[in-house]
Amino acid sequence: MTSARTLPRRFLAVFAIGVLMLAACGGDVDSSSDSAADAPAEAPADAGGACPWAAGEVDLAGFLAEPCYADTYSGDMFPLDPGYITLLPAALTAAGLDADLNAPGPVTLFVPTDAAFNTLLEQVGCTLDELLADTEVLTDVLNQHVIAGDVSATSAVSSDVEITASTGETMTLSLGDMGVGIQFCGDQMADIVHADIDVSNGTVHIIDTVLLPSQGCMN
Repeated sequence: MTSARTLPRRFLAVFAIGVLMLAACGGDVDSSSDSAADAPAEAPADAGGACPWAAGEVDLAGFLAEPCYADTYSGDMFPLDPGYITLLPAALTAAGLDADLNAPGPVTLFVPTDAAFNTLLEQVGCTLDELLADTEVLTDVLNQHVIAGDVSATSAVSSDVEITASTGETMTLSLGDMGVGIQFCGDQMADIVHADIDVSNGTVHIIDTVLLPSQGCMN
């Protein structure tokens, strides 16, 4: 999908050279803050009550409209707090990728929490509006969260699994100290906080870190 060029393509350059001034956002990169990948996994944001849909009943668009998670032990579906994952849908809409959520699939979508997006924005000294305005960069970042086919977190319990994002870059699904996560940018890890959510056109995993393409790594 073609994206508009609204801001200079400097956002990813800042990711790659995190000690320099963020010219596009008019702020400084916070090189002193801990990486989001080093932060502890977030607690479940259970909204209480019952999920309005059963596993596999809605597509990716339906999941993002009414997000639920699958209980690890029972498999029962429970609703998530409405403010838990609002920024990814906003980003998909800004990049013009929201229509793809209804595609037949199957695809695996890694969904960063709002806290994950806010951590990234703080690290690079950028506002959400500035990120959403640069649709070219935004598209690159979002495509890093899309994998063709159904990828189950349980597949990485016994051994590492290589996965290829829509950007063409390879990441590793592996078992770490906090459970199964995605290793990217060399040694950075995004923990899966809610795994294997079954939708009609794929699988969803909610993660605690925004996955960056290689040119955006902040190692």
